[in-house]
Amino acid sequence: MPNGFTPNGDGINDTWVIKNLQLLYPRCKVTVYNRWGSPVYESIGYKREWDGTFNGKILPDGTYYCIIELGEGQAPMKRSVTIMR
Repeated sequence: MPNGFTPNGDGINDTWVIKNLQLLYPRCKVTVYNRWGSPVYESIGYKREWDGTFNGKILPDGTYYCIIELGEGQAPMKRSVTIMR
């Protein structure tokens, strides 16, 4: 899982991609939080990659925190992800 991406519109690393997550864990839940603990992205089944926005607004550069609930009796994964423009 990548720990950063650069959503600057250049077509390279513009979204946060977790390869094969939907294929391996179709019922997973991915939630990304800002530093104050407010959710800024959520996807059940990881059907859409995160583009670094919240409610259509560009989020500032910085570190965000992610919890991925895989289901199937597995412990949640906790990671950080950094937006760099």
